[in-house]
Amino acid sequence: MVLVADPQIIDRHTYARRNIALSATIFYTDLYMSRSYDSIVDLLNPSTIIFLGDLFDGGREWGSDQMAHYHTDALIPDDPAGFPDWKALKDDYWLSEYARFSKIFPSTPYRRTIQSLPGNHDIGIGNNIKESVLERFRLFFGDGNSLLTLGNHSIILLDTPSLLNDVNPRIRNPPQDFLDSLPDLLSPTSLQPHVIQNASTPAPPSPAKANPNPVILLSHIPLHRPADTPCGPHRQSRNPIRIGGGYQYTNTLPEPLSREILRKTNAEHVFSGDDHDECTVVHEYEDGKRKAEEVTVRTFAWTMGVRQPGFLMVSLLNDGLRDGRETVLVWECLLPDQIGIYLGYVELLVQTLVILLLNMARRRGVLWWWCRCLGLGRGRGEGKVEREGLLGIALGEKSTEMGEDVRREHDRGSRGEFWGDLRDLVIVVVPFYLVLLVLW
Repeated sequence: MVLVADPQIIDRHTYARRNIALSATIFYTDLYMSRSYDSIVDLLNPSTIIFLGDLFDGGREWGSDQMAHYHTDALIPDDPAGFPDWKALKDDYWLSEYARFSKIFPSTPYRRTIQSLPGNHDIGIGNNIKESVLERFRLFFGDGNSLLTLGNHSIILLDTPSLLNDVNPRIRNPPQDFLDSLPDLLSPTSLQPHVIQNASTPAPPSPAKANPNPVILLSHIPLHRPADTPCGPHRQSRNPIRIGGGYQYTNTLPEPLSREILRKTNAEHVFSGDDHDECTVVHEYEDGKRKAEEVTVRTFAWTMGVRQPGFLMVSLLNDGLRDGRETVLVWECLLPDQIGIYLGYVELLVQTLVILLLNMARRRGVLWWWCRCLGLGRGRGEGKVEREGLLGIALGEKSTEMGEDVRREHDRGSRGEFWGDLRDLVIVVVPFYLVLLVLW
C-alpha cells in the first residue's frame, strides 16, 4: 500500500503573480508529480494507493455559492494578487482542475486507488466548509468516511475537516455518525454453525471469537499532541508541528476530538497529512493502556516548502500467526530534490560563463597585465617591453601609429572570437539545458 499526501496542484491563485514564471511552475510541478507517480506504479506496483487529502490547492473556494460559511458573516477572502476573478471561479474552473488532476494521477487497472479522503484545501475546514463544495467533492471522489479491509487490517478513512463543523448538521453528522458506529463495525462477530440437532443433543459450544484485525486510521489532519512534541529524526524542518491554526486550516485536531477518535477506533497506527513534512509521534490513550503510532506523510509536491518530497510505503503482514509481532511495516520513500537539481543547472551555467570570460581575458592579455600590476610578471618579459618601448621611440610617430592599428586589429579579433565562442555556446549549450529541463 502506498500513501500519497498533499499533491495540492498549483492553480492560478496559488502565488501572487501571473506571468511566465507561474506558468513554468505549474508545468514543471505537474511534470514532476506525473513522472513520480508513474514510477511508483511501474516500479513498485502497489496493490493499493490512498491519497490523504489536499488534492487541490484552491478547490475549497470554487463553488456555486459565494458564501464560505453556513451563516452569512464569512465571505470568501480576496485574491492575494488582487485579481477580480477569484470569487467568480465556480464549477467550470474546478472541473478543469479535476481533469488536470486526473491526468497527473490516472487510474490504472487491477489496482485500487482511493482519493476520497478530503483535505482542508479541497473542501475547507469546520464552519467554513461550503455544503456545495463538499457535495461536489463526494460526487467525483466518493464518500470521505469508509471502512476497508486490506491485508487482514481494518483501514478507516475519516473526514476530520467536516468533524470540526458545529453549525451545519448536514456537514457534521455523516462523519460523526460513522465515527459513532465504528465500535460495532470493528467488533468481532461469532458465526454460529448451521447444524440440525435433536432436542436431546446439547448444542455445540460457540466458537471462540477471533481477534479483530489491527486498525489503521487515515486522517488528513494530524491528531492532537502536546506543544513542542518532537517529530523524530526524519523531519526536514527543525521545528515540530505547531499547535494552532488560521483561515481554513488547523495544524492538529482538538484534544477532546482526538481522544474520542482513538477511543472509538482503537487504532494502532495513524497516518495523516496536511503538515507537508514528516512527523512521527506516539499517542497514549485509555489511561496509557493503549498506544498508537502516528506518521505524518510528506507532501508529494516540490513546491510545498519541503526540498525533498516523498510518500509512504506500508506493508501489511497479518496471517494470523504473528504472535504479537508487528503486522505493519512502514518505509518512507523520498523523491528527488527538484530545487537542488535546478540550482545545479544554474551553477553549471555560471561556471560556463566564467570559463568563457576567462578565455576572452586570456586572449586579450588582460590576465598578463593584471599579473604585471601585482608585480608577478617582472623579469624577462619586463626587459622585453622596455626594449620594445625604446625601439618605438627610435622609430618615431610612424611606429606609434602602426602600434595603435595593431592594437585595434587585435581588439577586433578578440571581440570576434568572443562573439564566436558565445554563438557556439548558444548553439550547443542552450539546447542541452532545455533538454535537461524537460527530461529532469
